[in-house]
Amino acid sequence: MACLGAKYHHDGAHYGGMAFCNLFLSEDRGQDLHFPATGLRIPLARGTAVVFDPGQPHAVISRGSSGFDAADFPAEQDGIQVFLTWELPVENAHIAQTLQIDFDIDTATPALLDQEQVWRNGTPASVCPDSGQWRAERPPC
Repeated sequence: MACLGAKYHHDGAHYGGMAFCNLFLSEDRGQDLHFPATGLRIPLARGTAVVFDPGQPHAVISRGSSGFDAADFPAEQDGIQVFLTWELPVENAHIAQTLQIDFDIDTATPALLDQEQVWRNGTPASVCPDSGQWRAERPPC
């Protein structure tokens, strides 16, 4: 895969039963993988491997910035990150144990839904693409 920066998002609606494993192949381009809920910033450089919960908000941002800004990624600048990505099934007991995953499963709600969703505090949730903060589904951030 490749990206030229990435706004804050989560991939939980499509990959809720997985953990992501990304291996970055590009040279250091002054970008970080940022997880705003924890403040964790991982400098992206060739050989960096990251395993994470795709349901957690994350973005690829310019190193030193306070968040995502499209102006940090002009098309004429070589800022494309190339990486390999694959998913690890967390329902596999060995993977869940290794990653220290605890499941909190609501079995009633999914039976009522017609598509995969991420819920937070009992309601559908999305991520503000500018801040990475959780918000109720649909309202502006």
